[in-house]
Amino acid sequence: MSIDLTFIGQILVFLTMVVLLWKNLYGPLNDAMEARTKKIAEGLAAADAGKEAKSRAEAEIDVQLKEARAKAQEIVAAAEKRAAELSEEAVTKARVSAQQIAESARGEVEAEVNRARQSLRQEVAAIAMLAAENVIGEELDAKRHAKLIDGVVSEGFGRA
Repeated sequence: MSIDLTFIGQILVFLTMVVLLWKNLYGPLNDAMEARTKKIAEGLAAADAGKEAKSRAEAEIDVQLKEARAKAQEIVAAAEKRAAELSEEAVTKARVSAQQIAESARGEVEAEVNRARQSLRQEVAAIAMLAAENVIGEELDAKRHAKLIDGVVSEGFGRA
């Protein structure tokens, strides 16, 4: 086997082509692929961080929702309690007012009854004086007899 000059030239051209391709094609292509791999890794890391942030945010939102629901429930319970207190207070005030009105009406009725009794006593006394004058036929001592009749009428009407 003989190595001739053409074969050596072909080997030199092949090695030159390998060096040129390595330098101009494979090197930049390899750098671009490494940059792409690095970019994809960063993107995946960012996606994982985003997922973690999302899960933390969802957990925080759940906690805040639970707190808000609990606070809303407390507010509703306080409002219901206040409404019940106001209702009870209104009922109590109405009862007190009704009691005062009833007591006032009783007082007015009692005063009216006393006025009617006094008026009736005076009328009975006047009628008794007239009857006595008619029976006796002369005028009686009005003061003395009025005192006597008032005593009798008071005794009789005092029981009524």
